[in-house]
Order: sequence, then C-alpha cells, then structure tokens
Amino acid sequence: MSLDAHYGIGGMEAELWEQIPLGMPSRRLDDRIRELCAKVVAATEEEVEPAISELQAALREHTSRLRKLAVTKLTGVLSSRNNRSTV
Repeated sequence: MSLDAHYGIGGMEAELWEQIPLGMPSRRLDDRIRELCAKVVAATEEEVEPAISELQAALREHTSRLRKLAVTKLTGVLSSRNNRSTV
C-alpha cells in the first residue's frame, strides 16, 4: 500500500508536501515536527517506520512542553487569585 493510500494524502496535498525541504536546520520543535512530517510522507517503505518513530518522539516532546507551559500558566493564575483574595 502506498503512503498516499495509507495516509490519505494525494493530489494537491502531496504536491505541497513534496515542496517542503527535508534538510533544513530546525531551530524550533515546531519546525522539526513539520520537517519530520515531510520526511514521513516522502519516505520509502523501508524508511517509514524509523521516520514515524522520530516524529512520535518529537510529538511527545511537544506534548511535554505544552503540559509544562499549562502548569506554569495555571499555577500563576491560581497564585495571583489567592494573592488578591488575601488582600
């Protein structure tokens, strides 16, 4: 089964993915995730599993960062509410 058939990417979407450069340096995790998505789409059958594993690791890192950010934001909001209620 082709990647197009398996992942539902075809026509114009496939053309757009093919235009994304694979070797570009990534400064941000979001850029790395985009690069890995393009790598998965362009991968041969032998390359697809390792590419998906890399993408999954980057997505786990992204999720972890978002969780930490959410905790920081929520802790700050709760802290400021507690400070206002004690004044």
